This record gives sequence, structure tokens and C-alpha cells, in this order.
Amino acid sequence: MYSYAAFNELTAFLIFAQFIFDSHISSATIARSLASYLVMLLNIFPFFKENWPGWMDPGGVELFGGILSVNLLAPILVLVMTLILCQGLRELTVLNSFMTVTKVLIVLLVISFGAFKVDISNWSPFAPNGYKAIITGSTVVAYAYNGYDAITSSAEESKRPQRDLPLGMLVCVLSCVVLYIGVCLVITGMVSYKSLGVDAPLAEAFAAKGLKFFSVVISTGAVAGLTTSLLGQIYATSRVYVGLGRDGLLPSFFAKVHPTRHIPNHSQVWVGTIAGIMSGFFDVHRLSHILSVGGLASSSIVSACVVTLRLKHKDTRLAYMMGITTYQKGVICLLGVASCGFLAGLSCQSNVSSISILAVVVMAVLFAIVLHYNEEFTEPSGFSCPGVPFVPLVCIFFNLFLFAQLHWEAWVRFVVVNIVSIGIYAVYGQHHANVAASDLQSIPYHKLPSGESQ
Repeated sequence: MYSYAAFNELTAFLIFAQFIFDSHISSATIARSLASYLVMLLNIFPFFKENWPGWMDPGGVELFGGILSVNLLAPILVLVMTLILCQGLRELTVLNSFMTVTKVLIVLLVISFGAFKVDISNWSPFAPNGYKAIITGSTVVAYAYNGYDAITSSAEESKRPQRDLPLGMLVCVLSCVVLYIGVCLVITGMVSYKSLGVDAPLAEAFAAKGLKFFSVVISTGAVAGLTTSLLGQIYATSRVYVGLGRDGLLPSFFAKVHPTRHIPNHSQVWVGTIAGIMSGFFDVHRLSHILSVGGLASSSIVSACVVTLRLKHKDTRLAYMMGITTYQKGVICLLGVASCGFLAGLSCQSNVSSISILAVVVMAVLFAIVLHYNEEFTEPSGFSCPGVPFVPLVCIFFNLFLFAQLHWEAWVRFVVVNIVSIGIYAVYGQHHANVAASDLQSIPYHKLPSGESQ
């Protein structure tokens, strides 16, 4: 809705497609990792260890030279999570609360116990592949911080969204940053980064230190953590489908809700089906290479929306002489900052001199200054983004900087998804779009029983 209000319907639909595809891939990645940790946990029992079928092995059964990696356990887990979600929010809240407390406690235990097994020589050199590799790697793992946006999709099911959503997002992001950094420092200090597995690195690190009993605890925490993550991804993604179904950009099938439970079961089953298929045929390594495109793109667009929606329509003399409006001038500055961020990313990727990168950064700063001193911005009541336009512009710059560092597979995925999305919009979306009717269609969904509100 941000993109629709600030720009146009097609832009909103394209961002939706990229974001939703990211969510599907993220769900599949989580399911594949969850399957790996569950297998490791069950392997403590001799019966499972000796009779575990190959098609449920964490590595999967490779086909077509490793292009496909078949694992049926991951789709089964996605199916179970989808069925739980279809039972209603009350059941989800109880399970999610229990799992969240469990995983946080175990993460704290991992950091506490693992800190005593750290060998600081494993941190030398601290960046063995250079800081350029750190930047490239950050684009791959950016989706690890995407959980906070799932909170926004629950706005209609929150009692006090204006207070709860900003608070929830800030606490979520800060908590994830602290825990993520702590776990990364411990795990890379315990064993060499070269020895870490892809599917279950935490458990493998503790097992390598002779703490196999603790690897069971870690696997339990990982199962709990990945379970809540998978539930959250399917939940949030299905709500995005509901919004597009209401607006007519997708068939109304996606907007239907259960008459008594008030749950969008159709959307949830659809999301679970797509995630299950992807998790059954692709491993974590291949999925991670095409992740983060939608997250970076949607975050950039939302940041641009914050600026454009708070612009006051005050045309200056310079704008009058140039024949452009305040809105158009703001968009030009936003595009300038975005272009500078992308060029800086390409320059860094191509090992261009630091002077060239600095020149691009200076250009971005000039665009920001022009936007700040030639425009006026409204200050909405309640919680709002501080430091407009500088905070959103910094976000846009760094998002596009990281965007330029993505793997080539991600670029192919970005282009293909855009082409398919434009085709869907041209054939169906633009002819059935009816945003004005969305409020009427959403009445049953807004009126959740008080006992099921979060």
C-alpha cells in the first residue's frame, strides 16, 4: 500500500512480486534447515540412525548433476506448519510463545557455554577473504533480519497497531542483531570457518569440540527457532496475498477467510504448497544465492515512500522555472541517491579506486542536501520515522549498494520475476484492480474474536 499510495499500481505489484518470491524462498530455506536439525536430533536414537531413508537425509538425493536435491522431510514439515496455522491464531500464539522462549534460552546457553571453548586463533585473520567478501556475504544473509517485516502484516490483528508494531519491530531487530553477532563470534571462534557445515553449523561446531551432548540441546533450540521462523514466514506471506486478493490484483480466491476462524486458509495453503515444493527440490546453498533481492528492493521502495508521502506540495521558484513539481523533484533526488548507491556497489565489486567511490558518495550527499533544503516535510502524529529525509536516503543508498553485490543467479531471478509479474499485471491485475473496494471486502477479516487478537 505504501508503494501504491506514493507511486503507482504497477510499482506496488512489482515490489509485491519480488517480496513474495523472497518470502517463498526464505520459507523453503528455513524448512530445509529445520529438516537437517531435526534429523540430527533424531539421530541420537539408534533406531532412526540405522534406518534413516536416503530421501529424508539432510543432504538429499541429488539429481541432474546436483541441480536438484530431493528431500521429502522438508515439505512434510511445511505441511505440518501450514495445518497448524489453519487452526487459528490462538493455537499459533501458544505454540509460538513456547518455541520463542525455548530458542532464546538455548541461544543464550550457546553463547555462554561456547564462549569458554573459543580459540582466538580462529579469528586470525579476522576477514580471511577480505572485507569485499564480507559485503558480498551480507547480501546473502540479509534475509536473516527480514523477520521484523512479518510483524507489519499482522497490523489488522493487533489491538493497538500504532504502538505495538513500531515497538515490536524495534525490539525484534535489536534483539536479532545482538544474538546474531554473539552466535557468529562464538561459532567462528570455536572451530575454523572452513569446518562449518552448511545445514547445521552450530551443532557441528559443538560436536567438533567433543560436546556432542550439547549438540542435542542446540538441535532442540534450532528446531524450536526454525519452527517459529517458518510459522512466521508462512503467516506473513499469506497476509500479503490477502491484501492483493482484496484489491483485485490477484484472484479473490486469495482474499477468502474462514467464516468462523477468520483465517485466510486459501492463501496459507497456497504459500505452504509453493514453499513445500521448493524445499523438496533445492538445498540451502542454491536457495540462498537467489535470496535477498526482494527484501532489498522492497526496503528501498518503502524508504522512498516515507519521503514522498511526507512531502509538502510547495513549489519553489527553481521548480517553477524548471517546469517540475515538488513531487517530481523529490523523485529525481531519490533516483539520484539510489543510482549513486548502485554505482558505489558496482565500483566496489569491480575494484575501482577509492576516489571514484568517494566521488559517487559525495554525489549522493548532494542529492540529499538538495532534497532537504528545497522541500518541506510533514510531521505526522504518533510514531513516525525520524530524521526524514536523511534516514530513508541512507537506507536507500546502502540497500542499492548491497543490491549491486548480489550473485548473478539473483540478477537472473530479479529479471525473470519482473517479466512474469508484468505479464500477470497486464493480463489480469490491471483489469480487475479495485482498491476502493478492499475495505468493504476486509470487514470479516478485521473483526477477529477478541480472544484471537495478538
